[in-house]
Amino acid sequence: MSMSNSTTRRGLLGTLLVGGAWLGGRKVYDHLQKGSPHHEYRTLAERLAQLPRKRRPLRGIGRAYLRSLAHRPTAEQIAAAWLPSGEERRRAIALRPTRLAELVSERTLEDYRNGRVVSVQGWLLSETEARFAALVAMVRRV
Repeated sequence: MSMSNSTTRRGLLGTLLVGGAWLGGRKVYDHLQKGSPHHEYRTLAERLAQLPRKRRPLRGIGRAYLRSLAHRPTAEQIAAAWLPSGEERRRAIALRPTRLAELVSERTLEDYRNGRVVSVQGWLLSETEARFAALVAMVRRV
């Protein structure tokens, strides 16, 4: 009798464990599907990193820029700094690649006009260019 009781308890505990894991996983999945800012920023970072056709030179510049920083940001943090509000983020995600590239170019020119430049291996780059190169270096899947 004790054998069947322990078997029943194990079965019940196993069912509870599997059910709890499923419910917990479902909650995480639902959160991601609702468009969490982290997920949206990751999507935006990946879309930005896909823009240039020749990524290898940019990756080298991006790695050099990242090494020069005291605190290395994530790809999501770079995207969040460019587009902090939810509305800006969602609008940018919906843009065609050519318009997204124009947005990066506009920000680059704005940086130069306002003196926001950084030196990376002897190159004077706008902050946007340097961060863009860092994104390309960090997002390797594209």
